[in-house]
Amino acid sequence: MRVSIGTAGVLGLARVPMAVAPTTAYLMVGDRCVMNCAFCAQARESVGDGSALSRVTWPEYATREVIRALKRAEQRDLVQRVCFQVTAGKDSYDEVIRVIRRLRRSVFLPLSVAVLPADISQVVELLEAGVDAIGFGLDAASEQVFRKFKGQHWEHMLQVIEQTGRRFAGVGSVHLIVGLGESEREMVERMMWVRDLGLRLGLFAFTPVRGTEMADLSPPSLGRYRRMQVARWLILNHRARATHFDFSGNGTLTEIRLVDWRDRVSDGRAFQTSGCSACNRPFYNERPGGTTYNYAQPLTLEEAAQAVLDTGLE
Repeated sequence: MRVSIGTAGVLGLARVPMAVAPTTAYLMVGDRCVMNCAFCAQARESVGDGSALSRVTWPEYATREVIRALKRAEQRDLVQRVCFQVTAGKDSYDEVIRVIRRLRRSVFLPLSVAVLPADISQVVELLEAGVDAIGFGLDAASEQVFRKFKGQHWEHMLQVIEQTGRRFAGVGSVHLIVGLGESEREMVERMMWVRDLGLRLGLFAFTPVRGTEMADLSPPSLGRYRRMQVARWLILNHRARATHFDFSGNGTLTEIRLVDWRDRVSDGRAFQTSGCSACNRPFYNERPGGTTYNYAQPLTLEEAAQAVLDTGLE
């Protein structure tokens, strides 16, 4: 089983200097993915480091060693959740079910799985095995972007996500990546779709990774990402609707027509890592000392004020 390097440090499996420790234990199950997402180091045709996902390295440890370390971490309150990243390999789904059932014999932390279920029956099986949150890596806000960078399974993914939202309130979380070529209007519309399904939303910034098809492209501007963080926060937490957002001709967000929207994001929570509870993903999109897209811990008042300014909105 692979373990994110930060998690390995928290669990005592490796000596790792950390500016911010992960509050979720991130684990990876499966070999090289059969899918071919153009931005992912695990993609079928990627020539990047096979032990990487986004900017993070994932060293491998024996499953029994990881479970023992998780049990100790749970007893010492070092982590608050476990999250499995599952590659779309031939046997990956069966493997993660086996590992979850084994884990649940001794570790009782909340458990997330980022996976591509084949159908709603696999969602049911994951929940029965002890999972409380399922992350769907839709990634692309629009069909055009999805087909360009991820493949031909757009309709199927939407169907499984919609079925999950209708049958299991509060279980699903949709992951979206800002900066794959979508417009800000398309991203906001996809966020509305997620909220109307009663699902959570995890927001990521596109991160170029060496060895992938998109390695030479740039991440989104900070202003663009901040605007999408604000939109996400207002849509999910303050019932903002599409009519509250104005866009330019090219789909850039230009105005939010909620008079107190700045007050609603002034505490900075809109700019922290989003997704499941206790997920902070430190340096998943960032380099230490570089541009911070998702804050891994509460912001200072000065940081929150600057983040609002960075939106560029009047």
